[in-house]
Amino acid sequence: MKGKAIDPDEENQVWNRFCKGDRAAFDNIYATYFSQLFQYCLRFTPDRELISDVMQDFFIELFCKPPKNTTVTHLKSYLFVSVRRRLLKTINKEVKMFETLDDEDSYDFQLELSADNALIAINKSEAIQGIVNKLTTRQREAVYLYFFEDITYVEIAEIMSLKEVKYARTLIYRALDDIREILSRNTGLSEFIRN
Repeated sequence: MKGKAIDPDEENQVWNRFCKGDRAAFDNIYATYFSQLFQYCLRFTPDRELISDVMQDFFIELFCKPPKNTTVTHLKSYLFVSVRRRLLKTINKEVKMFETLDDEDSYDFQLELSADNALIAINKSEAIQGIVNKLTTRQREAVYLYFFEDITYVEIAEIMSLKEVKYARTLIYRALDDIREILSRNTGLSEFIRN
């Protein structure tokens, strides 16, 4: 069940109603964002069962213990941050890693471009996917959030725990520069994608 999108101007009102115990507001948040959050989590791990468990635990805890602080600037990014943290913490426990998953190389973020995407023709998707795979993990995540989830630089910085908004912009600009560089070095690939 996919919920009707919450108007950005009404996000704070819906969130405040939820924090005050409004069950309909919680249902609206759940229905609106569950699918998007699940798709985002799939970029970190293909383990749907693990994701389902993490998402279920997250929403149960959110419902049972609504935050006392009702100030949330961007509801969508707040949810992405919270679920991302919980998922990475769970993955960290499962693989018993000793290093933090906030490090760029300690987790893998998959950005797969599917053939059904209107921007990508079937015969070109493999070539484009090869280019995307050459980006760093954090670049792929930032590109996904910006271009596929339509999340602002401010929210990306929040979600990815970047100290400043300019770092989110830099990640995306560098990703685009890297793509341009790859294409400029391989004119055959560039021509293939253009045609």
